[in-house]
Amino acid sequence: MVARGVLDLSSVTQASSFRLPYPPNLQRSLDSLVLAGLTRGSAVPSGVPGLLAMCRELEPAAWPLALPVNFLAPDTRLIHRIAGEPTRSCAELTSLDHDGLPEKADAMLNELLTACGTAERFMECRSFLLHRPVILRHDPMRMRPTMLPIWKLVRHLYEPVPERFVIEGLLHQCKACGLLAKALPSQRPWCEGGCPLELDRLEATDQPKRALALDVALRLFLCLPGLVEPDGPFPPLLPERGVRRYVDQAGSPRAVLFQDFEQPGPAALRAGRVASLLGDPLDVVVPDSTAARAGYLRGFDGALPGDVEVLLLSKSQFDASQPRRSDA
Repeated sequence: MVARGVLDLSSVTQASSFRLPYPPNLQRSLDSLVLAGLTRGSAVPSGVPGLLAMCRELEPAAWPLALPVNFLAPDTRLIHRIAGEPTRSCAELTSLDHDGLPEKADAMLNELLTACGTAERFMECRSFLLHRPVILRHDPMRMRPTMLPIWKLVRHLYEPVPERFVIEGLLHQCKACGLLAKALPSQRPWCEGGCPLELDRLEATDQPKRALALDVALRLFLCLPGLVEPDGPFPPLLPERGVRRYVDQAGSPRAVLFQDFEQPGPAALRAGRVASLLGDPLDVVVPDSTAARAGYLRGFDGALPGDVEVLLLSKSQFDASQPRRSDA
């Protein structure tokens, strides 16, 4: 509920348009936290500004909540301490009630699939989105004619970039992951995708009002895991959940989900739901850097439901297995 409230507040695109009261999720989460803190004898926020300060400053262990061990990384914050933006972890936590940003991304892609009419056209549109989470200089007149039919199908998924991303008249994009970034005065740049940045890894525009960005749900839960997907030929997507089926080297049917969650607990719960829907063993492939984080595998395995067969693999491990044959 706290995570939802933070994201609801951040969805106000212009500071000048904000009016009290605060978003309902934020106010309800404040009330619940105060009650939990008083019950446990812990410090409680005095109001919404105090709650937002907790989101920026406190690690999970300092919250008056009974969180499972290794469910979240020890240094997790819901608001980035320097950039002031909701973190990826904040977005991932909204999925715990099955109706968060990852599910919103699924719904938007399913609507796109219906609009496309064919799997081939959908894959063309999906590829367009994967390579363009942010369009710094939108000019449809400069698009190749073959792109215009795709643009008509995906245009509604893009929106103007919120003004809080514009610093000293410039809007920045990370060259590595393609997501939004901030060039922070006297600080290292911040990247929405979590890339370690220097200023030379940013691309900028001085005409931010011409820029467009995908909905944040698609930026985080389509474009980021898209960076983990293989470059070459690979079995097609299933209509639901972005899963692909293949036959492994032993001849057994499997399914694969490419995922990039910072937090092992939410990652495992989402993978478990997908595996339950499929009814087949599921490989979950994550970036090498994610798989190498201390405690990630332990936290992932510990949060998995007991009735599913899910195997967590790094991208390097998965690529080495070279599954490439579709499951007919």
